[in-house]
Amino acid sequence: MLPAARIGLLVAALLSAAGCVDKGKSGEGEGAGKQPATAATATGNATDPALNWGGTTPHDTPPIANPLLAQAEAVMRKADPGFDRFDVNYTTGDLDRDGRDDVVIEYGVGDEGAMRHVAKSIYVLLARDGGLQLQPEVTDAFSGCPVVREIVGGQLLADALEACIVPFPKTIGYYAFEWDAQRKRLRQVYEQDTEQRVVMRLQQLREALLAQRKDEIDLHLRAGPLPVAPAERDKPRAAPEQVFADAALRRGFSDTVGMLSHVEFKDDGEHQRKASLPAPANAQSAERALYIDLQPRADDSLFESDGYTYVLDASVLVRWPDPGKTGGHQVRFNLIDGDLYLSEHGAFDMDEEG
Repeated sequence: MLPAARIGLLVAALLSAAGCVDKGKSGEGEGAGKQPATAATATGNATDPALNWGGTTPHDTPPIANPLLAQAEAVMRKADPGFDRFDVNYTTGDLDRDGRDDVVIEYGVGDEGAMRHVAKSIYVLLARDGGLQLQPEVTDAFSGCPVVREIVGGQLLADALEACIVPFPKTIGYYAFEWDAQRKRLRQVYEQDTEQRVVMRLQQLREALLAQRKDEIDLHLRAGPLPVAPAERDKPRAAPEQVFADAALRRGFSDTVGMLSHVEFKDDGEHQRKASLPAPANAQSAERALYIDLQPRADDSLFESDGYTYVLDASVLVRWPDPGKTGGHQVRFNLIDGDLYLSEHGAFDMDEEG
């Protein structure tokens, strides 16, 4: 695998995104273990500029035959012969809840012409007795630069990126859609901004801690996502840090997330948000607080793991007091591809900080 983040390759990526290099790619979405499909891999904003051209999908794994995606490509080429001229991304799953896998295709990062512009298109192909059936275009259901992620439980999960033709775009919104069979269109189930996404993920981690679901907990106690390529996943990796092995830390974190989940965020700087509960009157202990930095410093905005470069969409810090002391404990996470991954943890002291 080529190293990520080489300036020359970034330039090549931008030229290719602008249409100066004619490439097509196709990859299946994250569902079922993020298995790659035809000529590319799963979705996600992990990128290697040498292999990706301004979008969000690395494509450095060998082709894997998938009859469903081959059928989808055939349907799309008949409907739009040039559909794979630019970026193509797939995700599969049962969207209409009939027990059969459907396909959602997202394609296009630019159109040729006197005025070049971003032009992504998204289509749904539903499984029918005669094969995949193309539905009316559903692009209008999305805002921003859309990226389809996966189909889970009959819902299509998707993200909105800040831009389509930059090498490392930030995610600015998270969506879920269901299929409206009567109207033949996607119906939005929810829309989340970054703050809402962070709170949801923290709540889910809290629930996993309370239920002692170790596998779910460990997903958040690594530095970054699992590699998208199956061959890379089998390589030895550092074990997740057992931050919450201590019952007191588990309880402190869980209590703090539970208390702050419904506290209104306030500005704590130009790009910082804070939700907090002050310490009791006359107490010298620290407050319970949740900090979200929506714009990590330029030198901290990218993170490399397992040969991929990820965009840090936010930095998240959870703090809670140690009873009877002037400090407490803190855990910092990075928000990557809509999930939280451990950055650092440890004790802090207000006297030392002050």
